Amino acid sequence: MGPEISLSGRTQAAFVGFRGSERASAFFKRGRDMEYIRRGMKYRRIKPDKSVETARVLSVVLDGLRIPHVRYEINLQRPSRIVGFRDGPRILALSAFADTYRERVPN
Repeated sequence: MGPEISLSGRTQAAFVGFRGSERASAFFKRGRDMEYIRRGMKYRRIKPDKSVETARVLSVVLDGLRIPHVRYEINLQRPSRIVGFRDGPRILALSAFADTYRERVPN
């Protein structure tokens, strides 16, 4: 029998079959849907100034209190500029990352 995943709350995360504090992937709950996040996936948000911020997942890590965080880098494209801006790595709690970057970008 496989591992049982029990998630509750608005955005919760569960790790399956990994040891240590850094993972390549995790499951999390967004509303009623289960989502899978792994290294290399891209998510984006469109800001009020119409700039597009795309986040590429580098890894999922646990902090000292076992709270999951996403390490990621961003690419920012502004409509008024030809050249984009890259920054990272950055880190956000998984719940904050899921609330900030709601749209998954196909690879």
